[in-house]
Amino acid sequence: TIKAFALAVFDVNGLKEVNDKLGHDIGDQYIISACNLICSILKHSPVFRIGGDEFVAILEGEDFEDRRSLISDFNSQIEDNARSGKVIVSVGLSTYKQDTGTTFASVFKQADENMYKRKAILKEMR
Repeated sequence: TIKAFALAVFDVNGLKEVNDKLGHDIGDQYIISACNLICSILKHSPVFRIGGDEFVAILEGEDFEDRRSLISDFNSQIEDNARSGKVIVSVGLSTYKQDTGTTFASVFKQADENMYKRKAILKEMR
């Protein structure tokens, strides 16, 4: 039996703009800042870089149980960052549902779709 888990998919907003205007060394620091922020909120979850500016975290145990408040805390921090010119990261969350035929791929796809919805909201805030 698969344990309950959730996936959080993250995408760093504005990396291309940072790279184009400030250079790739600053862009690399922007990615590192994003990862540090993700890891500071999801202290009990493995975080993986899956692309240039994309990350995924697997939430189990304590972080799974607290997933809604953790993502809310993360989004609050990102909104503060948006107001103060710091790193902005979009996140989408999806939960594995036992006995529903849910697959890892479908959980990932839903989290990714949720991340793009959040990305659109954050762009409107700018």
